[in-house]
Amino acid sequence: MKKLLLLLLLVVALSTTACSTCYECYQQVPLIDANTGDTIDYTTDTDDFCTADASEVSQKESKGAVCQVQ
Repeated sequence: MKKLLLLLLLVVALSTTACSTCYECYQQVPLIDANTGDTIDYTTDTDDFCTADASEVSQKESKGAVCQVQ
């Protein structure tokens, strides 16, 4: 009985922990004048997230973001 309980606890512990990595991605975003449509300035958009799927990072980088592991 103790072995079964230990095995069950081990399975639960391993299934709740994912091998994810946390990233900070940032990119320049233009500030647009609503009246003229001209670019006034740029600001930095920052996104912090954790994922185990490398394609999420690649997708953000393909859109111009620079991502770093935290």
